[in-house]
This record gives sequence, C-alpha cells and structure tokens, in this order.
Amino acid sequence: MIYRIIDTRRACTKVYQSVVLLLTRLVMPQSQNSKAGSSSKFNWAAAKASKAAGPRAPGSKPVPESKSPDCLLGLSFVFTGELSSFSRDEATDLAKRYGGRVTLQPSSKTSYVVLGDNAGPAKLNAIKKHGLKTLSEDEFLTLIETRVGPGGPGGAPLDEKTRKKMEKEQDVIKAAAKELEKREKQEAKERKAKGAGGVSAKSDLGSQLWTTRYAPHTLKEVCGNKGQVEKLQQWLHDWSSSLKADFKKPGKSSMNIFRAVLISGPPGIGKTTSAHLCAKLEGFTPIELNASDARSKKLVESGMNINNLSLDGWMGEKQATNALGVTITDKTCIIMDEVDGMSAGDRGGVGALNALIKKTKIPIICIANDGGAQKLKPLKGNTFNLPFRRPEASAIRSRILSIVFKEKMNIPANVIDQLITGSQSDIRQVLNMLSTWRLSNDTMTFDEGKQLAKMNEKNTILTPFDVTNKMLGPYMFSHTARETLGDKMEMYFHDHSFVPLFIQDNYLKTEPAKIRDFNGPSKTLKHLALMDKAASSISDADLVDALIHGPEQHWTLMPLHAVCSTVRPASFLYGGGMGYGGANQMTFPQWLGQNSKQGKLNRQLSEVQIHMRLKVSGDKTEIRQSYLPALFHHIVIPLVDEGSSAVNEVIERMDEYYLSREDWDTIVELGVDQNKDEVILKKIPAATKTAFTKKYNASEHPIAFYKAMDLGKAPKKLAGGPAPDLEEAFDVDDEVPEVSDDEKQNGNEDDISGDKLISASKPKKTLNSVMMRSSKQVQPRGKVKPKN
Repeated sequence: MIYRIIDTRRACTKVYQSVVLLLTRLVMPQSQNSKAGSSSKFNWAAAKASKAAGPRAPGSKPVPESKSPDCLLGLSFVFTGELSSFSRDEATDLAKRYGGRVTLQPSSKTSYVVLGDNAGPAKLNAIKKHGLKTLSEDEFLTLIETRVGPGGPGGAPLDEKTRKKMEKEQDVIKAAAKELEKREKQEAKERKAKGAGGVSAKSDLGSQLWTTRYAPHTLKEVCGNKGQVEKLQQWLHDWSSSLKADFKKPGKSSMNIFRAVLISGPPGIGKTTSAHLCAKLEGFTPIELNASDARSKKLVESGMNINNLSLDGWMGEKQATNALGVTITDKTCIIMDEVDGMSAGDRGGVGALNALIKKTKIPIICIANDGGAQKLKPLKGNTFNLPFRRPEASAIRSRILSIVFKEKMNIPANVIDQLITGSQSDIRQVLNMLSTWRLSNDTMTFDEGKQLAKMNEKNTILTPFDVTNKMLGPYMFSHTARETLGDKMEMYFHDHSFVPLFIQDNYLKTEPAKIRDFNGPSKTLKHLALMDKAASSISDADLVDALIHGPEQHWTLMPLHAVCSTVRPASFLYGGGMGYGGANQMTFPQWLGQNSKQGKLNRQLSEVQIHMRLKVSGDKTEIRQSYLPALFHHIVIPLVDEGSSAVNEVIERMDEYYLSREDWDTIVELGVDQNKDEVILKKIPAATKTAFTKKYNASEHPIAFYKAMDLGKAPKKLAGGPAPDLEEAFDVDDEVPEVSDDEKQNGNEDDISGDKLISASKPKKTLNSVMMRSSKQVQPRGKVKPKN
C-alpha cells in the first residue's frame, strides 16, 4: 500500500504537468507554433524510440513467395526509417534469406535503399549524393516476388564486377579446402610412419574434434585480430634483444619493456590458438597451464620458476627441468590461460605469478576472458595489455566455408552468417555446431540455421540494469516480440531480489507505447489507467512477497511474484524512456536507502523511549506520534526563534525528560513537513549550535539508569565456612567476623593444621574457593574432624 500511495503522488504530478503543457499549447498563438515547428531540428530521441517500439501494423502484409531462393543474390540493401508491417530485424532477415547483402550505411555500391517513416537525415543526404535507388516497403516485397535470381530459370545474370568477385571468393575457398586436405594427408603419412616404428599413433582424424582438426597452422588462417597477432609475434621475435637490453628499449610498439603480455577478450575468438601459433613460429616451446591445473602460490613458484631446478638435471648434467618435470630452455614460453579464473583453490596464485613476471627470463603470455577483473589488478602494471575483439562475420565466413566445402556440405553463405551472428562470433562454437549437424545432414536452410543458432545461444548473466532496460523497453512486449511468458519470467530470476525494486522505481519513467496513438486528454486518461493497473499489480506482488518471506515461506509462489512484480507492470507501461532516448534516466532503487534510514531511526527512537520512560508512559509509537511533535516546540523551536538566549531553557527541558545531545539530533531528524531536519537546521544559526553544544557538554545531566558496574566493589574478605550449595543465595554484603589467635590455639586437638610434621596446602580465600567444595582432602592416620 505504501508503494501505491507513492505512485499515486507521482501520477498526479505527471498529470498536472501534462495539463499545464496542454494549456500552454492552446494559449500559444498559431504563428509562434508554426515558427517553432519550422525551426525545430530532427528529433533523434523520438526516432530511436519509434524504431525500438516496432511497426504500427505488424503482420498486416504477408511475405511473398519468391520464384527462386536466391532472388536477391548480388544486391546490396540499406534500411532506414520504420516500416509499417515489418520490424527492422524482420526486414533484414528477409533480405538475407534470399541472398541479399545488408549494410548499415549507404554508399556508391548500394543497390537499393528501403525507406520507411522517420528516415535519418544523414542517409537521405547520402542518397542524394550518390544518386541511389529507393524502395518503399511494398516495392521491396514486390521485388522479392518478381525477381528471379541467377540460379533460377531465366534469371537475370550478375553484372561482370559482382560475378568476378564471387568467382574469386569461390576460388579462395576451394584453394583453402585443398590445402586442408593436403595437410591431413601429410599428417596421416607421418602417423603411419611412426606407427610402423612401434610408436603409438594418435587417433584417426575422423574422431578428432573439428576445433582441433581445423586449428590454424599459419597466421594467414587466423580469423580476425590480425594486428594484435602481429604485435604478439613481433614481441616474441624481439625477446632476446629485449632481454639483453634489460627491457629498457620500448621498440616500435612499446611492448619490449614488458616481460609478459596479457591477452583479454571473449571466449572462442582464438586467443589461446594465436598464443601457441606465435610461440611455435618464433621457435619457442609453449608450456600451458589452464583452469584444469592447480595454480596456487606454492605450485606456481615451484612449477614455473626457471631457477627451481630438479636434482636429476643438476647431478646428471642433463637439460634443466622444473619441479613439474618440464624441460626448461631459453626458448620456452609459458602460457597462463584463464588467469581470471583462478578461484579459491588457487589462493595466492596471481600474486606469485606477478612476482615471477618481475624477474622472469622467458616470455610469459597471460590469457583472460575479462581483462578488467579485480583479481587481475596486480598484473596490469607489469604486463602489456593486448585486447582481442570479436571478429566480424566477413572475417570468419571464408574460413568456415572452406571447412564446409572440404566436408562436402552444402550450406549457403547467408546461413553461415546466421550461425556466426547467433554465436556472437565464437568460432569454436560454430565449428562444434557444424560438426554435430554433419552427423545427420549435409545441407542446411536459412530457417534451420536460425533455429540451430537459437538452440545454442549463450546464456549471459544480466545485471538488474540490463533486465530493467529489456523489460521496460519497447521491444519485449511489442507485437513482433518472440519472447514467451517463460522467457520474460526468466528475466526476473536473474536477480529476484533486486529486479522488482528496479521495476517499481522506474516503471513510471517510460513513454508507454500503448498511448502513442492517443492525443489530448484521452492520452492522459489512458496513461493514468495504465499506471493504476501497474501499481495494483505491484501491490499484489507485495502481498505475495509477504507469503514468500513470511513465517511459512511459500517459495513455490516465486513464479507468481515474478508475474505480479515484473512482467505484468512492464506489460502495461513498456515503451521508450531511460536507455531508449527518453528524457528520464534509470535510477537505483531508493527503497534500499530509505529502508536503511528507517532502521537507523527506529533504533534511535528506541533510545529516546528508554530515556523518557521515567517521565512518560507511552510506547514507542505513541512517543513518535504524540510526544515528540509536542516536545519539538520546547527543545528545537526556541533555538530557531530566540537563538543562544534559549540554550539554558532547552537544556533544562531536556534534563527534565532525561534526553541527551544525541537524542536531540534524533528528534530533529524525525521532523516532517515544515519541521524537516534540512529546513530546521538551516534556520538555526551556527553560533547557536556551537553555544548549545558547548553548554551541554560543560554541564552535568541526570541519567535515567546506571550500569551494573557502578553498584560498588566486592568486599575483600568472604565467609570462610563451608561453601553453600548452588541453590543457596550468597550475600556479599554480610561482614565476616575474624577469629582471634587464642581461639585458633584452643581449637580441636585432632586438628592437624598446626602439626609441623604434616605439610598441607592452605586453601586460598577467594570467591571460587568459597563457592566450590573440595573434592579431595588429605587424610592422616586415625579419625580427623574436618576444620570448621
């Protein structure tokens, strides 16, 4: 209910602003309105929000049947503006499905530009500059229906330039496939020769993983990041000269002053392969340690330190080996893969690796997926950062098509692009998908490739900010969205404790897509109705949350809480805003700070109630609601009105209710409305505050209660008789009469305490000895009476 009250206030404020804006537009003269419209610039925020919101009439135009599957082959398209029936992604997929090439910016090589509503001015200027042909949405669909590709009967032939380019690409693919076959035959001969010599051969090539079988052997076969690979190779090439110069000469790329390199980038783009390949090409022997190896501080120091030689190598005058048994030479290169994956089992490994880098005499290549990880901070000052990026689809397509041609598979280039895009340029994943598909099929259509990429899509962990952007964004609930209810609920489970708070704090900041077709007061009323539905759903979510986190803990209601707190409110108010060009930026949940402040004030209020309980009989709630507002005018307001002259009166009134200086701060902080702390503290002069604090600290004040340690000290002597049982009370205030010397001498004759021939330890007169009974006593000859 608290959420609904806050949301109602926000909604009323927003309605008031809308009414003021509407009245301003009605009062503005028509001439000024037209003048403002003529001088207005292109609204990029509105265009971006319209683009993200999707088409106005989705599905109103059917996709035509083409006369040939490659009807758009050889054509290049650029899409700008918003189409009425297809979203941007759907139109792009439609062009790629039929062999067309889609680019982002128009150029002289562009065949057609498909125009929609709110087209960008830069693209319109490029169309005029290059004299490009334009198509509407209907003309684009007609082109698909009527044009026959080069592969169809009577198809239009390709122009000479495009034909030569495609033939050249095919020749490159066939040449690369022949090179792969030649290499495999050579490896088969070598294995056969080794097998004849009695050496165990490797498994057949047909049983190898494609990632191993088609790993690059030359720098020409590496896909993407060519410049970074060349830098790494040059660093290894100059290693000997850098070592002689004691790493004081930077070199061409400023890398030669570092003894190690840190390669960072997403998985599957060839970081480890490039490191191994560069090391082998420069004559180094790579030694790799990855996440499957134990890399604690002790093992890193003993297993990698080149100065830690074994006795076998020293005594036998053999090649030096480290503690792991690996031969160490001046041509050894250490590759530490996945250094950001050093977990608790590798405690101290990063520090030991950093210490090794500072004094190593052989190159060290560190590889990480997240170069900005906090645990890698010690390495950043002693390593050269070499970031790898995801390669473009065009950089991977030729290599994948060569492998596909060699495996005798018939997969078009647009399908390969679909797999690369779906895997986020992860070459390793693309090869794994193709090798699995090859077991059952040797052909793949565009739809099959899209489905395969969807099945193997990587599950990334989203932050609450990302989830809120997606849920309240214009696409998640649009007519063209493909996410199911389960997918939307899955967004909630990325962080089920934070996502509802983000939604509740930001759902009123959007520009809902459901009201974009309304104008005037009807638009405002529709907006209010959507706000009411969303606020009601969030209130229902609070009730469900009380059952989940209550004493019975109904955790099976989590899916229901996901719908009420996240999915349903977002379904009403999705649209532009926040990260989609809107004026309102996303904010962190204010409830967290307010909840922490509420806990602090609750504890302070308890202290005030404890101090005032000798004067008042109310509980904490009554003191907050009744006593403090009345007391405020006697201990705070006089300092505002009278200044320093009211200090003595205020202190006397505080002493009357046993209030401390900290209690005064609490009462001021608990003020609301015109008595809010920010307002009151500004009205009290600084000199008055200083005089009040000094006067209070210099004087004595009554205290409502005393601690137990102030009751007094315990007496020095306690009763010397037998200790009572634990159930009996022992009064420490009773005085114990001392026994005279005559009474001691006239004691029992059987008492052995005065016999010099018998030594017995004297018990210490302490509180512990009085409260505990002696379990053992010295028994002399004959019957002895215990000492009183």
